[in-house]
Amino acid sequence: MALTMGLVFVSCDKEKEDDVKSYTLSVSLNKADSIYLGTGTENIYGYGYIEDDITFDPFILTHSHVDWGFGNSFGEGFTYTSCANDSTPGFMNLSAITGKGVKTNAYFIANAGGAAYEGGMAAAISFKDGKAYKVKDCYVTNSTYAYLAIKYQNDGNPEPMVGPWENNSKFTLSITGYNGNDKTASVDVALADGKNNILNIWQQVDLTKLGKVTKIVFSTTSTDPMTPSYFCLDQLTVTE
Repeated sequence: MALTMGLVFVSCDKEKEDDVKSYTLSVSLNKADSIYLGTGTENIYGYGYIEDDITFDPFILTHSHVDWGFGNSFGEGFTYTSCANDSTPGFMNLSAITGKGVKTNAYFIANAGGAAYEGGMAAAISFKDGKAYKVKDCYVTNSTYAYLAIKYQNDGNPEPMVGPWENNSKFTLSITGYNGNDKTASVDVALADGKNNILNIWQQVDLTKLGKVTKIVFSTTSTDPMTPSYFCLDQLTVTE
């Protein structure tokens, strides 16, 4: 996979509906198999990861990358990509199982695993100047990495760490809103529920329950703790 941006534009669409401004987080890239990696080198927050958040006014997405001597790689939080490989297992494949975004060739992918350990980075989206916005909705789907690990127990390792997926197995994405330090509400999305219900399309998620927030935190849980904590996001919409 080519680790090049090939950026055409990143848009936060702004429109008026009944005099209410609406912003949608969207991305498009002019090259296939492109991945954004931060360029910062100084702010190391732990385990060799370099924090370099992504800002698309008014959205601010957590992002980190790492260079352990074999090339710059995605770390934790979010990045954006046009990778379309739906068949290669492993964490180096930063693709959505859909192979594309909801409306364009690109989308956002997150590693939400950092929130589970001290010094890790949560997959979170906040807003410029700490302003609060009302959350409307978003679209989510599985990453190829998590999908293949769940469906075929193929996580790219010679001896897969992910155990057999059973009828009662679950992989859940929790989307939680905060206004300042106060939690507003949380919405759960089933990324996998049993053997035959593993999300492989973009699913629209109603987030109005979150209300007005200054930050949204994304986390994953699974009945198998070795399930990759990756998921994909697109078209997050908020209003003023």
